[in-house]
Amino acid sequence: MKKLLSIAFFITLSFGFALDDLNRSSETDSPDEYWLGIAYANGINVEQNKTTAAMFFKIGGLLGHGPSQRNLGIMHGLGDGVEMDYIQAFAWLLIAQINKDTVAPLALEDLAEDMNASEISAGRELASDILSAVIASREIK
Repeated sequence: MKKLLSIAFFITLSFGFALDDLNRSSETDSPDEYWLGIAYANGINVEQNKTTAAMFFKIGGLLGHGPSQRNLGIMHGLGDGVEMDYIQAFAWLLIAQINKDTVAPLALEDLAEDMNASEISAGRELASDILSAVIASREIK
């Protein structure tokens, strides 16, 4: 978990730089929910509230945004603003990795070191369930 903590610290530091100029962000495809999550996670122009940050990251994650998925996974892995839940963490980090998030594989590897095979299997199944639900919600009716 030491690597996960280091990654989380690195991400937190990068948030400040990213928020210096939200309007000119190079991540033009990032949903507003991601930026709201960043703001609440770091107390930027709002009162810091990690639970609210996690809620916004989950919304962004369900929209298919890799960095939102990664941040939510790390928060679950650390119990930061949400209940510590390695299975949830694994699921969200796996989904972020599938979405080509570059930090997710490192966090996923670190997390898996503290999980048994049954927990990893449950994390994979949960990731599949989350992705199936997202796909089903987007089907044309």
